[in-house]
Amino acid sequence: MDWLQICFWVFAAIATGGAGLTALMATGVTIPGWLGTAHGMAALAGLALLFGVNLGLGDALPALAWWALVVFIGGFVGGMLFFRVLMPGRAPVWLALGHGSVGVLGLCLLYLATFTR
Repeated sequence: MDWLQICFWVFAAIATGGAGLTALMATGVTIPGWLGTAHGMAALAGLALLFGVNLGLGDALPALAWWALVVFIGGFVGGMLFFRVLMPGRAPVWLALGHGSVGVLGLCLLYLATFTR
């Protein structure tokens, strides 16, 4: 398993956690604040890992890996802005679904960059 595959599985785990948080939100369960923080911190660590891998692979890196990083950064900034700054503790489910769809797009791009080279 190479580093780009590890990045993919890290982001897949982060996305699974985010899907769980969204499911809890949709059912009306009160989510402890530390779960959202853990999701965000894991995403930040994944971004740092993917950035480092992208820099380290150089010319062997598919361009889609950089696009995946850009999309993930957009999802991270959007999550921080909406869930921590503008609507802490009261964000609607549709916003979580939109945030998750950005993550799924990034995951698809990373999948294509990782497993179709």
